[in-house]
Amino acid sequence: MISGVALLLIGQVLLWGSWIVGIWACVFILINHIYFVISEEPGLEKRFGEPYRLYKANVPRWVPRLRLWSGKS
Repeated sequence: MISGVALLLIGQVLLWGSWIVGIWACVFILINHIYFVISEEPGLEKRFGEPYRLYKANVPRWVPRLRLWSGKS
């Protein structure tokens, strides 16, 4: 959902050419990135341990993978 909102904001920047919406898009993405790294990921590592660390090492945070991940490497 966060990626969808970010893409919507970027689309509005491109459609309207508004630098104010561009600044808001950058701030929105930055705030969410910082929140995920500082708040959510440590909690998930604590809750799920090694399986989550393996998942995090093999699945990108923002850009989808083009190939499936089997969960074994």
